[in-house]
Amino acid sequence: MTETVLEVKNLCKTFIKDGVETEAVRNVSFELSAGEILGVAGESGSGKSTLSRLCMGLLRPDSGEIYVCGEKLGKSSIKNLRPKIQMVFQNPADTFNPAYSVGSGLIGAGRDLGLEKQECREKISELLKTTGLAESVLKRRPKELSGGQLQRLAIVRALLCGPRVLIADEAVSSLDVSVSANIINLLSDLRESLGIAILFISHDLAVIGHISDRVGVMYKGELVEIGDTEKVLGSPKHEYTKRLLDARL
Repeated sequence: MTETVLEVKNLCKTFIKDGVETEAVRNVSFELSAGEILGVAGESGSGKSTLSRLCMGLLRPDSGEIYVCGEKLGKSSIKNLRPKIQMVFQNPADTFNPAYSVGSGLIGAGRDLGLEKQECREKISELLKTTGLAESVLKRRPKELSGGQLQRLAIVRALLCGPRVLIADEAVSSLDVSVSANIINLLSDLRESLGIAILFISHDLAVIGHISDRVGVMYKGELVEIGDTEKVLGSPKHEYTKRLLDARL
């Protein structure tokens, strides 16, 4: 039986701005198994990014529960669970301190997660090979590197502590087509070589369809459809999914 590494139960999150309530995530439930890639699709404002931040513990839900490797995510457990679940964000340039070399940033991230300095260096060196980067990039500052290089380094940083779950939130949307394809292929390879589970969030159904084992579709904060990629994208049941597919044609 495949191990469940991320379980979300009846998750809800409402934001209030200028007295107006917006249900960003409404009663969302799903499971993610070890070695699986679950794609979450939906237009801007559908709740995808809020869902990803809730799963990371960056936001607290109004109600519902999140379990990482069987342990409930909460205020008291988030520090211990952080090495097990990591995230790659949309714009990698925003996630590196421009005042320091990327190598210093990676070592600092590893140290924050409890790794010894030498262990950090060894893991960084190994992961650079895995992601197709030369060690020379470590001496450079973020502004000296391309978006594709920075996103690969963001993946290196996320993998330093050997997480069981990787959340990729629009991780290729800011990259050009060829670089985006390379990052997608890298994530697929990492799933195969490391057995890591990936929650892949994107508005692009073509990308979702290429990389995912299963697809979930979000609409106005709800997970309106979820299932095997071929079934959801080939024979959608929900009208919103059909509209997304029609818009792609």
